[in-house]
Amino acid sequence: MNTERLLDCGERGLHLLFDPEMIHDAFAQDAGALRAVVDGRLEEIHAAVRRLLALPSATQAREFVAALPSDVRHVLVLLYFELLDDRLRRREVRH
Repeated sequence: MNTERLLDCGERGLHLLFDPEMIHDAFAQDAGALRAVVDGRLEEIHAAVRRLLALPSATQAREFVAALPSDVRHVLVLLYFELLDDRLRRREVRH
């Protein structure tokens, strides 16, 4: 998967891996509960990210994400938005 293209699209508000409901559901989760998911299932989350990045197309990646357990999917959605936010904050601002 071309992560640069994925993040470039994300900067324009096009989130190729997630539908609006997935995004809404992830942001509606309790932060403490998600922290427990990360702590308890870190290797599963890492494996999901590795598999996701190895997929050749955004369509296949979107299907993969949709099939994940919801708590792992929520973590991936929020990780994606953290990456996107960090990327946007590091951009040089010109007036």
